[in-house]
Amino acid sequence: MAVKQERDFMRTLLKTALLAFVLVTGCRSNTGDFVPNVLVDATISLNLPAYQQLNLIGGLVFVRDLGYRGLVVHRLTLDEFRAYDMACTYQPSVPCHVVALDTASNLLQCGCCESRFSLDGFPARGPASLNLRSYRTLFSPSTNTLRITN
Repeated sequence: MAVKQERDFMRTLLKTALLAFVLVTGCRSNTGDFVPNVLVDATISLNLPAYQQLNLIGGLVFVRDLGYRGLVVHRLTLDEFRAYDMACTYQPSVPCHVVALDTASNLLQCGCCESRFSLDGFPARGPASLNLRSYRTLFSPSTNTLRITN
């Protein structure tokens, strides 16, 4: 009788441990999944062909080698620029959660969850509810360069 009770206890213990493992690893909440704070300190020349679109008001370029998942840089006015991380704020640790320009709507759209963001970085449609991570920009008209930093 004691052997059967011990076996039943071990089965219950294993089931409980398995359930706890599944809950911890397989059913993560999105809480705490934020775009990491990656050091950004770069100066780009708008004279280079890759950045020619930024010479136009409303111009937009993607800089893939900066930030966490790359940067979206947008020119708002003659001397005002905005830079945002391309990581979607809904599950940013998942590699496919990256925004790209949807030319039909002129919004930034995540290729995975289909969240949409305005060119100002604000969520326009979920599941993302947080703004895209923004970076500081400093434009130098005399050298036609843009510095982007945290």
